[in-house]
Amino acid sequence: MENKTRITGLAVGMALLVSSAVPLSAGDVQNYTDTTELTEHLKGKLKSISALTKSDSLPVFYLFLDTFYNPAEGVKCVLETRRGREEKYSDKNGEVLFWVPRSQRSKVKFNAYCSQPVNHYSSAMGCVPIGDSTEVVNLGFFGSIRLILKLMRETRQAPLKMSYGMPEIEGEGIRVLYPEKYKSEAEVILEHEKKCKAVIDSILRMRLMPLKVVIEEEQAPFGLHFDGGWWTTARMQSGFVLGTLPHEWVETSLGVIYLDVTSDYSTRWIGDGLANYTMFEIEKRYHPIGLSYLHNEEWSGYDPEKTYDLKTWKGGDVTDLGGGRSVGMFGYLIAPYFWAKVVEKSGNPQLIPQFLEELRASENKSSDTAIAILSRLSGLDIASELVITGSELRENFGRYWPSPDTATGSDE
Repeated sequence: MENKTRITGLAVGMALLVSSAVPLSAGDVQNYTDTTELTEHLKGKLKSISALTKSDSLPVFYLFLDTFYNPAEGVKCVLETRRGREEKYSDKNGEVLFWVPRSQRSKVKFNAYCSQPVNHYSSAMGCVPIGDSTEVVNLGFFGSIRLILKLMRETRQAPLKMSYGMPEIEGEGIRVLYPEKYKSEAEVILEHEKKCKAVIDSILRMRLMPLKVVIEEEQAPFGLHFDGGWWTTARMQSGFVLGTLPHEWVETSLGVIYLDVTSDYSTRWIGDGLANYTMFEIEKRYHPIGLSYLHNEEWSGYDPEKTYDLKTWKGGDVTDLGGGRSVGMFGYLIAPYFWAKVVEKSGNPQLIPQFLEELRASENKSSDTAIAILSRLSGLDIASELVITGSELRENFGRYWPSPDTATGSDE
């Protein structure tokens, strides 16, 4: 596989994502007496999709998971339009797919019936090359507007790509779908993600969402994917398989199961921080060359005169991918360092799993609550530990993730 330097969390493409997690009512196993009304949710989803594509038929994809975030099979879904009524059940992967005529997108009714509490998710994702990471970070306001307009033009003409019906292999909550001729590549990805999962389990011991990876037949300039998962090509890159995929797997699972990212945007030090912390540990073991870009001391973030407060690191958006000037994109290095430092200073190798479990059980999942929990468990002043200088980072970062010249481990 190829090596490729990148900052995880910022791909050389732009993702367009529509997702939700809403508890459904429990109904009678035989009669499905309880109904969850999803009509308004679906109308909003179709409105978003119709703005992305000119397609005459709009895909409606839902993923249903139980309260342990395992696939929920057999959820009955009924879609009604003026053209008729269609009934389907979620499959063994908890997935269901409908197609709605574009002309009927505002005239739909959609209900889900189930026999257990479940959550539902839906997504739409696309990727278009927009330049290297430096270019993306320095877009500025007007550059961001130009990027948005470019994406809008690209998406309207983009083909819709679906993975339904493709062969697949699976194991340990990981599925890899592939064109027939790429079975060997799919097997390689599955084995790599199993190794990544073992590292995640050893460090975080957290609940994970199912991971779905789809190999494309060929790479188009732009494509819209409406049935979930992370899409890649058969010409895999180590940085994606051993870096981006585990990062996004951890970050997505944290956002859905442990955090409330819709109401508190200042928990990025947890989500992206732990995702990159885990990714660095995976790369240290299996892809040490991927750590090389972390040791570029010409980066302004290594300026010993600078001070960063991770409490101010907000979730990014298309006009500010860095999430605020105080920390910016350098947070992808500072936040993992914070976690490595805190675990070491606490002397408790199980600190992160204990912290995550308490945070998951807490009704209040704000950054302040997380700081209080972590302070109590670690015996440290976490609010102070979250303030890190450039000189501290420069002096200590290599102790946790050495440069490839001194690192030991395999490489792809």
